[in-house]
Amino acid sequence: MLLTEALDGVKRIHTELAYLRGISGLFFWDQWNGLPAEGRPFRQKLEGYLAEKRIALFNSAEAKALAGYWQAAPLAEIEGEVDRAIVRSFLFEYRQTVNIPVEKSRQMVALANQGREAWIKARAEQSYELFKPVLQEIFKLRVELAGYINPDRPAFEVMVGASDEGISLPDINRAFDRIKAVIPALVRQIRQSPVEIDDAFLADPFDPRELLDFVKLLVEKMGYDKNKGGYGEVIHPFTNISGPKDARITVNCGTYRLGVFGALHEAGHALYACRGNPEIDAADLWGGAMGGFHEAQSRFYENIIGKSRAFWEFFYPEAQKRFTAFADISLDDYYRAINSVRPSLNRITADEVTYSLHPIIRFELEQDVIEGRIDFDELPRAWNDRYEAYLGLRPTNDAEGLLQDIHWSAGALGYFQSYTLGNIYGGQIRNALLDAVPNVTDAIAAGNFAPLNDWLTENIHQYGNCYTAPEMIRRISGGPLDAGPFVDYLYRKYGPIYQLAPEAAGMRGE
Repeated sequence: MLLTEALDGVKRIHTELAYLRGISGLFFWDQWNGLPAEGRPFRQKLEGYLAEKRIALFNSAEAKALAGYWQAAPLAEIEGEVDRAIVRSFLFEYRQTVNIPVEKSRQMVALANQGREAWIKARAEQSYELFKPVLQEIFKLRVELAGYINPDRPAFEVMVGASDEGISLPDINRAFDRIKAVIPALVRQIRQSPVEIDDAFLADPFDPRELLDFVKLLVEKMGYDKNKGGYGEVIHPFTNISGPKDARITVNCGTYRLGVFGALHEAGHALYACRGNPEIDAADLWGGAMGGFHEAQSRFYENIIGKSRAFWEFFYPEAQKRFTAFADISLDDYYRAINSVRPSLNRITADEVTYSLHPIIRFELEQDVIEGRIDFDELPRAWNDRYEAYLGLRPTNDAEGLLQDIHWSAGALGYFQSYTLGNIYGGQIRNALLDAVPNVTDAIAAGNFAPLNDWLTENIHQYGNCYTAPEMIRRISGGPLDAGPFVDYLYRKYGPIYQLAPEAAGMRGE
């Protein structure tokens, strides 16, 4: 087989996979935005059919021959970076798919559907016992699938590698160990601070329709293009990526914090997904590097930008016009309120400082269950114990505890680390941005998001999935994954807010 023939063959399969991915994305969007209850049984058959098509795609004689060729040939032989990325992506997907029996894939689709329904009911009734049977089956099957993908590696490592391509568990654990050492110390300092922040007004009732209108103003001014997306309303917000210029966001306007900052988070995902350059889009490398690097874009827009003083210097006057709750609240008080640090039980609405501990708890519990250190009867207690140890709080019911996230119900094991990785990558991205565009804060305060978006597009977004996250962060920062910049950012931001002593910087672990 000639190199050009092998490259053309991979491109054909890669394009067909992109089509299947787009259809699956539309199905997922419809699952939460319009699928009627009686339409679910046939939809499950359709999802199973797509899963079988994906497996068949990589089990064809052509795919196996191409995989054999490229596994033996160094990717350095390929001249163009885009072509190299297509082959890398093909080999990655091939390894994730080729050995999965069709009946196991069909079973996973069915379990994910059962899991979502069981989770919704269990959450409503605050009863883990209603969810436990299907959760056990989901964990069991996901471990089995990991064994098909790579029987020579631990199952949890395989799952994490499927979500965050190219990063190792030791790298993740080193970064997380630093987070676990530093953030609790920062929280203790904040608790000892004499500064008391009043954020009660953020809990006032807001009209959901008016809040949705405001949310749309924020994300569209920030750069979200409704011609490349749309809005849905759900319990648990998510972003749906179905094509190179189709990234739709969902929102929950039940509270001000969740409505505004949840939308900024999802818009960050969508902005990244839709900014591939023409070559990237044509090569079906659109959508971005999944896992932690995608979460970096959403967490960056939600927190580093969306909770900055500059952002609200521009938007707060409009907020005051729209919401009477802010009529007598100064910008300074509002800024402190949205950045108040109050350890909580909920991951989605957690403050910026303590948030990273929430995914770490889930990451550790998944590994403990999969490796047999915790059984399913013990899981709620283990969850509650971990929250008490890390955040000083204990859930009073299962809805506050391990039923709060949808991920496990859908079989998404080995993904939670991506959220904390996103924060860590975000700190490194922030440093690179400020070095390159030192006046970006002034521009944002004036409502000009072009310098920010232009830099992100030029240095990150335009490349889609051309590079893995470790490759991207090295291109941006000149080094590997490093929790230091994120920790430094937290101290520089929250030190002034809580009037922490300058010597507190010594707690950064530098």
